[in-house]
Amino acid sequence: MKKNILFISCDEAKVICDKSQYGEATLLEKIKLYLRLSYCHITRSYSKRNANLTKTIESAHLQCLQTTEKQKLKHLIKQELGQNH
Repeated sequence: MKKNILFISCDEAKVICDKSQYGEATLLEKIKLYLRLSYCHITRSYSKRNANLTKTIESAHLQCLQTTEKQKLKHLIKQELGQNH
């Protein structure tokens, strides 16, 4: 049985959806995703939840620790663990 180029599985659509959210999907992948979204309510639901999650994370203005800050915390944790033993 020959696999159709434009029709993808739900699992493939989820991967492409994730890639699309971060601008990593190719044009062909986006076309496949939009085709899948047109007839699959499960994929549409996943895509909607994924978009909402991305918006929520972006609006939270999260800040990550710098490498030096991480190293300081690791050092402090090791010191505390060493004192408790």
